[in-house]
Amino acid sequence: SFECAMPFFELQLKCDLEGIKKFSFPEDSRLNIKARFSGSSETHDNLWVDPAEQIEAKGSKGAMVNLVVKPKGSSKYATVKLENKMGYPTYEQGDGWKTIAILDCRGLEVTEWILKEGDLSGETNGGDEIEMELEDGEYYGYDEKLECEANLTSLETRIVKGKKAGGKKKKK
Repeated sequence: SFECAMPFFELQLKCDLEGIKKFSFPEDSRLNIKARFSGSSETHDNLWVDPAEQIEAKGSKGAMVNLVVKPKGSSKYATVKLENKMGYPTYEQGDGWKTIAILDCRGLEVTEWILKEGDLSGETNGGDEIEMELEDGEYYGYDEKLECEANLTSLETRIVKGKKAGGKKKKK
């Protein structure tokens, strides 16, 4: 059976962009999270939420989710559903903290978003499209047009607990 509470967790990031106008995550980007199971101290440090994965949640009358996980020794399943209807939003220079994904979680709480590696699509200040490969949460590149560095640094992530998807609340 499912918990009545339907917490939404916003995965937010902020970073410094130098010579990069904006970047986005490919639509098929998997999200690596740490979570704690509801009503227990048991944690899971390496869960992957895959937008391409569609699993029917047990006992949910056909509700589709992206991840089903069962805590040790429990008969209950925890589920995670990615609530991004339009893919991942674009992060632009000067955005500060920005919500990249919203997860509808039943039976677990997201405690951390791990973002160290991955491929991003970016655009330099000079207007060149670039493929950015994160390593240890950083990217160092070069803008050929403007002949300057194109870097992503000081990447931080945080989890904000929300009430429902699509809320317009701003956090500074």
